[in-house]
Amino acid sequence: MGVEKKFFVKFELMLMAILMMVSMESSMAALHRVGGKLGWNPNVNYSEWSDHERFYVGDWLLFNFDKRYFNVLEVNETSYDNCNDQGFIKNITRGGRDVVELTQLRPYYFLSSGGYCYHGMKVAVNVEMLPPAPEPAPVKNGSLTSDAVRLKIFHYMISFAVAYYYLVLQF
Repeated sequence: MGVEKKFFVKFELMLMAILMMVSMESSMAALHRVGGKLGWNPNVNYSEWSDHERFYVGDWLLFNFDKRYFNVLEVNETSYDNCNDQGFIKNITRGGRDVVELTQLRPYYFLSSGGYCYHGMKVAVNVEMLPPAPEPAPVKNGSLTSDAVRLKIFHYMISFAVAYYYLVLQF
C-alpha cells in the first residue's frame, strides 16, 4: 500500500471516530471542576458548590490545586465529618490537576490533609443514576428540535465520509 493510500485510510478512520464521538455526545459523562473557578483551596464553601451540581455514575471530578501544599484523599463519612486523614480509602493526589471517576451509586467523601480540612477543604458528593432521556419535543411550525438538527448534521457527515471514500480513496 502506498504512502498516500495509508494516509487516506488513517484519515478515514479518524473521520469515522469523530463521527462516532459526535453521535455519542448526549451520553457523555460530565467533568465537574471541584470548587468551580476557585479550585481546591482553603476557605471555599464546597458544600454550597456541590449543592448546585448533579453527579451521575460515570461523571468525573477534577481537583485543581497546588500539590506543594494540598492533596486529595478519599475518606469514609466518619473521617470526613471529623477531618480525620488517617486510614483514608485512596490518595487521589498525582500532580495538582487530578481526576476521579465516580463509578458507583453512593456518596463520595474527599478532604485535604495537613489540617487544611479544618479550613474547609473537604467535599461530599452524592452520585445518582442518570435520569432517562426526555422524549423529544414535537416539531412546531416546521422548525427542527436540537436533536433533529444534530441528527441532520450527523447524516451530512456520514454522507461526506461516503462521498470522500468513493471520490478520493477509490482513485
